[in-house]
Amino acid sequence: MATFNIDELYRAAENSRLNALQTAQQESLNRMQWNLKDIAASYRTSVTQAQNAARISALGQEEKLAAAGLSGGSIYTSPTTGYTETSRVAADNALRSNLNNLSVQKLKAEQEARNNSASEMAQATQTYNNGMAEIKLQQAQSKIDQYNADRQYTYTVQKTAYEQAMARWETYGVVLPADAAILGVKAGTRTASSTYNNAKLALERWKATL
Repeated sequence: MATFNIDELYRAAENSRLNALQTAQQESLNRMQWNLKDIAASYRTSVTQAQNAARISALGQEEKLAAAGLSGGSIYTSPTTGYTETSRVAADNALRSNLNNLSVQKLKAEQEARNNSASEMAQATQTYNNGMAEIKLQQAQSKIDQYNADRQYTYTVQKTAYEQAMARWETYGVVLPADAAILGVKAGTRTASSTYNNAKLALERWKATL
């Protein structure tokens, strides 16, 4: 009877599941790295824009003061009036607030990217574990099925050999040497003996178990 290696087949299935898990994990890591790079680039752009906007606003304020005949000092030196000092402090505070908000947003986006990656990996691991449990269950069932099939095959072969040996015993009137081991009876035993009747009864009982 042709057989196949159950363990080898299921090892291949397990390796396939493991490869799928490793691929999913690597893809998730790649996505997270790209997201973190994109977040960092976006943050740098936003910081530059905020700084440029603050500089432009400061220059615009200087121009307004100059048009009014007031001196606020250059943007790199101290102003000469209390009003412009207050204005500059407010502008500095606004810039710091904007930069702080951008930093907080960056950290939040980075954490979300890491959380998403962790969630994806956890899901991939869960899928892997479920798949492995299913494979193990199928493997056990396949072994049981194969065992039953092998047992049935062996039983059928033995029963057929016994039936054929019994038929020869009946035909020739004695147990042939080649059939002695099959029947469990000494070679030369005649059909007229009680042994024949017992063997025939055993065969009938054997058939009844089918």
